[in-house]
Amino acid sequence: MKSKKEIQVLYIITKLELGGAQKVCISLFEGLKSSGHESFLISGHNDGPLVKKVESNPNAILLKSLKREVSIYNIFLEIQNFLALTKKIRSIKLENQNLIVHTHSTKAGLIGRWAAFFAGIKTRIHTVHGFGFHDYQNKIGWVINYFLELITSFITTHYVCVSSQDVKTGIKLLPNFSNKNSIIRAAVDNEQFYSPAKEIKNLNTGNLTSNKSPFIFGTIACFKKQKNLFDLFNAFEYAYLQNHNIKLEILGDGHLRPELEKWICEHDLKNKIVLHGWQDNVPKFMQKWNAYVSSSLWEGLPCAIIEARLLKLPVLSYKTGGIHEIISNGQNGFLYPQKNWKELASGMLAISGNQYLYKKLSEHEEDLSDFNNRSMINNHIDLYKNL
Repeated sequence: MKSKKEIQVLYIITKLELGGAQKVCISLFEGLKSSGHESFLISGHNDGPLVKKVESNPNAILLKSLKREVSIYNIFLEIQNFLALTKKIRSIKLENQNLIVHTHSTKAGLIGRWAAFFAGIKTRIHTVHGFGFHDYQNKIGWVINYFLELITSFITTHYVCVSSQDVKTGIKLLPNFSNKNSIIRAAVDNEQFYSPAKEIKNLNTGNLTSNKSPFIFGTIACFKKQKNLFDLFNAFEYAYLQNHNIKLEILGDGHLRPELEKWICEHDLKNKIVLHGWQDNVPKFMQKWNAYVSSSLWEGLPCAIIEARLLKLPVLSYKTGGIHEIISNGQNGFLYPQKNWKELASGMLAISGNQYLYKKLSEHEEDLSDFNNRSMINNHIDLYKNL
């Protein structure tokens, strides 16, 4: 047993793609260490840009067997992976007797908390970036996901929520949730977004007065059902038919890419919808955008929404998860009922064609101090000490 540091935390997440939960997890992993505490990370191995940030860190353990997808057809392999994870946690605990396990994302949250339980970890924390059960699952899927979270809640020491909407859901559906939850906002990188925000505050209005430069809508999304990108494509096409001076850029990738590319080709929009893939330098792209759009069906509170507002981008989004806690209708963006892509398209037309409205939405001042990276890390340190 070599570690005598007051706080020792092991973070577990399934996959280090360029998502909000992943960025929060890495920020905590690195921030705790820089604050003089001990931190470890277990994640699945992939080729994402966030893997490059941690793969040389001796406290980061990347397991090829840890994947987001659960396969009932390979149940014995899943059991084997679970036992391997439990063994790995137990080995870390041997030298860190006060070890806390803190999980992020749905699958890692379930198997990570149970692996920690069987490894003898007393404090098991889970951050809710939107619950694994939601309205867009079939009944069987919803019941299975809810039941798994329900039984896991009994071995969960504490829940961290990034939005008050998740708190409401937890209190309503999980026993004793009200006595063991905290809201700690998911923060973004201070240097990458807070500083550029001050410099480019008034840059984006130029495209509205120029006939040459297109008005660029942008979004960040992994290509999966949750992000509902076909709604966004339909909305963009509807708006484009009435305003040819607009463009859509997407940072992200995933298993739906072939279907999305096929849709773009079939609708002859290859020069108007650009799929950039995952990118290391996200602010470089976002600073060229005029507005941020989201068509997600379930979320916690996406970091990309905060990043957009730091860069003074108006946000057009479905009213999903905790997004309404940041975006006020008609003040810094517009919110629409889910699946109503024609209203989303109307919003795209409105802000791309009305300089006064665009300026009003972009210049709205909101207090985003809770989303400061340092504040998020300090709030977690306080939580660990109290627990």
